[in-house]
Amino acid sequence: MKQIYLKCLKKLREFRKTIKNDKDKKKGKLYFSWLVEKTDKIEKENDDNYIYNNILKYTLGNYKIDKYNYERLNDKLKEIVNNNYSLIKNNYVFSNTNISKEDTLLLAKKVIFKRGNVVWIDFGFNIGNEFGGMHPAIIIKTFDKELFVLPVSSKKPKEYIKIDKEYEDGKITLEECREKKDNVSSVIQLDNIYRFRNMVRWADITRMRKVSWLRLNFSGTIGKIDGQYITKISEKISKEFYV
Repeated sequence: MKQIYLKCLKKLREFRKTIKNDKDKKKGKLYFSWLVEKTDKIEKENDDNYIYNNILKYTLGNYKIDKYNYERLNDKLKEIVNNNYSLIKNNYVFSNTNISKEDTLLLAKKVIFKRGNVVWIDFGFNIGNEFGGMHPAIIIKTFDKELFVLPVSSKKPKEYIKIDKEYEDGKITLEECREKKDNVSSVIQLDNIYRFRNMVRWADITRMRKVSWLRLNFSGTIGKIDGQYITKISEKISKEFYV
């Protein structure tokens, strides 16, 4: 343990000496910040109350349950909502900070972190073209303290840039432009995410991954996507991975 610890410190000092220009400084800052955050998450990994306390403090009050989704809940979940939420203007708003740990985690798993909702995830420090940093992600499946998610980016994919250039140059029609984009097997264009800033975003299904709840930004906005996008995601997965 001591030897690998000292080796780690030596490597970090060597890396620090390689930082020369502004680009290196930016990368170095991101890397060292990631080390701090990663260590913090590892320390909290065995703290059973950490996730519960953050959901209680930030997430429950940040997520309203509309009457449509309330009616789709089972009796157990409706009872939890009735005991801990207040109905205000057709939305159930969290109002009981004495909610039990069991009920809190059940609400999180079944209601808040459910399929089709969009949460903020810290994907960590990226190497090369890997996907990293804090980004929204669509929840595909929820597990106990883990999520299978599809990251979302505001950066237009290279394939779309190429297709748009063909349309701008008059080489293809608008209909052909849309058809070509639909045929990009791995990318879904999201014209809107409810509760998020109104802008176009994209999701690349090859970036899907399983992450710990510890990577969640518990105080971040929780949005959702329209059912049509869930259908498109399923179709793209089948096409890209031959499922």
